[in-house]
Amino acid sequence: MGIVHSEGFRPRIYQESPWYGSIAAALARFDALDRFPTPEELSALYHERTAHLPLPPLRFVASPKTKAKRPKRQPIDPSTLYEGRVIDRGEVPTRLDDWHDLFNALAFVHFPRAKRALHARQYGILKSRLTPSSTRLPNARTREQDALSLFDEGGICLAAPHALAGVLHEADDDTLRDALATQQVRIFPFGHALYEHMVARLPVPLGTLVVVPLTADVIASDGLLDGLDLALSQQLDDPRAFQLPSTARGNSLPALLP
Repeated sequence: MGIVHSEGFRPRIYQESPWYGSIAAALARFDALDRFPTPEELSALYHERTAHLPLPPLRFVASPKTKAKRPKRQPIDPSTLYEGRVIDRGEVPTRLDDWHDLFNALAFVHFPRAKRALHARQYGILKSRLTPSSTRLPNARTREQDALSLFDEGGICLAAPHALAGVLHEADDDTLRDALATQQVRIFPFGHALYEHMVARLPVPLGTLVVVPLTADVIASDGLLDGLDLALSQQLDDPRAFQLPSTARGNSLPALLP
């Protein structure tokens, strides 16, 4: 069940938690609007962010709050489903005035290659489970689909030097907080549901931590987010990774604050 928000757009939310840091500049652009950005405005932001990348076109399109019912016994066209619309049609269905979908859009803006890799993989799994005559979706997700969905909604990316990556893979919050204090590693929320809980002032659920090994130079550079996005997309492209939901304990963003 999704979160029911008791208020609409709220300017300057990025001042409420340091974990908004990586998306603060984008959020600040919306303050002058004093409203949620439209899909067209989000598309313009995405194009600005990805102009230097060799990615297929992508745009955000308005989507109704409730799903339209598909006629019964009609074969499923995978390209009409969410993942198919993203990958085949280059469009992200986005509900208007909706925090969840706004944060999902900002994940596409800041992790364009990784988000595309994630949804392409989900789409490939889904198509492999359907036949041309399928009229119903599978009753349950596979374990691989679970792993990818959990990361999409609640992923936390840890950019760490190669020498520390293995040590931090299943680190507890205290160990991660100590590593953050040394400034050798950086953490970025990836899952849009984490932000949605923060903006609703609800307890933030434990996140799925993924360690992304990078060189120390990249971690210390202004191009860190680009480097992180590329390396994460390569992990998501690896069929050996994200096969099962993590067996490690979840990590708490609030607990990682100094």
